[in-house]
Formats: sequence, C-alpha cells, structure tokens
Amino acid sequence: MRVLFADDQTTHHYASLFRQLRKQGTPIPTNDMWLAALVLQHNLALHARDKHFDHLPQLVRV
Repeated sequence: MRVLFADDQTTHHYASLFRQLRKQGTPIPTNDMWLAALVLQHNLALHARDKHFDHLPQLVRV
C-alpha cells in the first residue's frame, strides 16, 4: 500500500471537481472531493459504494 498526500497538483483537481459539481448542482462532501481529486491525479480506481461518486463519471470505480 502507498500513502498519497495532497499537493499543489491535487488542489487543481479538487478545484476542477468543485466547479463541475457546483455547475451540476450536485455537491458532495469535502473529504470525498479530496479523495476523488487524488484518484484522478494518480490515475487510480476508486473502491467505494457511496452513491454521490456517481456524479463524477470521470472516476474509474470498481
């Protein structure tokens, strides 16, 4: 397992997700947006059942 930490690049992904979700009118919890930003930044798959991640079709989920 590798621990990922948020960095400057993560904040750019976070901001992009924030704008997308605000435009869609489908906000999700802040902590989950950070997780999604890290997943996108590192081209990973998200292992989560939370339905609010459905609002982010660019996330690969398993």
